[in-house]
Amino acid sequence: MYQIAICDDEQAVCEMVSGVIGEWNKDIQISCFGSGEELLAAYDSFDVIFLDIDMKGMDGIETGRQIRGRDRETRIVYLTSYRDYVAGAFEVHAFQYLLKPIAPVRLQQVLEDVFHYVKKTDRQKILDFHTNEGTVCVDISDICYFEFVSRRIHMVTVQKIYHMTGKIGSIYERLCSMGFSMPHKSFVVNLLHVKNVRNLDIFMDNGDQVPLSQKKQKEWKQELTNYLSGRLERQRMEGDRCT
Repeated sequence: MYQIAICDDEQAVCEMVSGVIGEWNKDIQISCFGSGEELLAAYDSFDVIFLDIDMKGMDGIETGRQIRGRDRETRIVYLTSYRDYVAGAFEVHAFQYLLKPIAPVRLQQVLEDVFHYVKKTDRQKILDFHTNEGTVCVDISDICYFEFVSRRIHMVTVQKIYHMTGKIGSIYERLCSMGFSMPHKSFVVNLLHVKNVRNLDIFMDNGDQVPLSQKKQKEWKQELTNYLSGRLERQRMEGDRCT
């Protein structure tokens, strides 16, 4: 569930923004705050923050600076009645700003834009690997499989092959919760890139073949089925949220 914070010292603005967000997506959790101090005191990890600039006490620019000291990822959308504040908003890497009075249609468009980037970020999981070529950062969706051969691990990605030392079992332990599986004692595969399975051969979408252990055949094929079912269900739920 996505979380949005609204921080504005005008209750009417908080209610209006909250109402539009609720109509846009009823599953979003919304938290309202009447001041920057109140928001910071109760700060949690928010996906988006709608933040008024001209507030009594701590203004929105200083509130944004302090938020950035804690959270580099949240998207800040500034609310303001004055265009002169726009330059200050960009000091804290604001995603967007909305001029008051806020038009519901414009607010909905900003929601569409910001959650496009939030979902894109959710899909990206970057991990670092210490390879013979140096430390590399790789999006796990780009990894096809790992192969242990001649006391080395080959990491086969969409772009290239990296080489590293270590135990293939350690690779599996690190990645098993992220859609990776171990169909053979010498291989760890990304189920996202499995194209087909025929007898004891796993066909990857990059054209490579990976062996499937006969002992693991039944168990692994069930694991693949569960993964594909879960993926289809997540896609269905995302589609329902967008309609």
